[in-house]
Amino acid sequence: MSDMKRAAQALVATRTERFESLHPLAESRTRLDAALARMRVVHDGRFVPHWREEAGHAVLEGEFLPPRGVQGLLRALSVLMALLVVASGYVIATVHEGSLRFLLPLATLLAILGLPLLTLGLSSQREALESRVRRAIRVALLDADEKFPPPQRWADED
Repeated sequence: MSDMKRAAQALVATRTERFESLHPLAESRTRLDAALARMRVVHDGRFVPHWREEAGHAVLEGEFLPPRGVQGLLRALSVLMALLVVASGYVIATVHEGSLRFLLPLATLLAILGLPLLTLGLSSQREALESRVRRAIRVALLDADEKFPPPQRWADED
C-alpha cells in the first residue's frame, strides 16, 4: 500500500486508543483537562474521551474522530475532478481555436496533481493534532516529562 493511500485512509478513519492512568478518576479528568488547555488543544469534537475506573485507577479510552466535513469535501472534489475531465475532453474535441482549449485541460491536470497533496496535508494536520493530544495524555495521566518524547522500546528488547 502506498504512503498516499495510507494517509488518505487515515484521514477518514476513526481510531480508539486506551490509556491507563496512575491517578484516581476525578484527579485524572482534571489533570487531562488542564494539560489539554496548557497545550492549547482545541475541543472541536475530534477527540472524545470515555472514562472508566478499573482497580482504583482511571482508564481513558480516547476516540479520535475524523474532522467534520472532510469526507464530504473529498467526495465533492472527486466529482469536480470528473466534471473537469469530461469538460476538458469536450473542449479538446469541439473547440478548434482559443485559449480555452489549452487552459481547461491544464487546469484539470493541475487539479489532478494537487488533490493528493491536499489529502496528504489534511492527513498530516490530523496526525499533528492527535500527537498533541497523546502528549497531553502522557503528561497528565502517566506523569511523563512535557518536553521529551516517550521512551522508545524496540522489538528485540525484553
